[in-house]
Amino acid sequence: MIVWRRMKQGQRWRTILCGAALALGTLLAGCQSPWIACTIVNQQATPVSLVQVSYPGGSFGVQTIAPGASFRYRFHALGTDTTSIDFTDAAHKSHTVKGPELQLGQEGTLAIEIQPDNRATWTPALKKVR
Repeated sequence: MIVWRRMKQGQRWRTILCGAALALGTLLAGCQSPWIACTIVNQQATPVSLVQVSYPGGSFGVQTIAPGASFRYRFHALGTDTTSIDFTDAAHKSHTVKGPELQLGQEGTLAIEIQPDNRATWTPALKKVR
């Protein structure tokens, strides 16, 4: 009788542990924050410097992007607002170019190309997940 009772207790603990592991796995699989993967490409023949992208809830930047090179960064849009990019060209002139509006809960990619005439081309491929 004691052996039978101990076997039942072992099965109960196994069931509880398996259930807890399954619940934790389900919880973690469902937790995904929407990311936006941004790539900035310098299409100019000279480096651009002091590059900063502003987005809803924050900003990021890099000191210099060489000609033909790119810079990648992932971020969360923490609200709804317009994006912009600021950069300085080889003649040390600052430029600000407005971009698309980002919304809370969007994910996907955002490509920014800095053109030779100091314009910026924005290519968003975003979808709302929440």
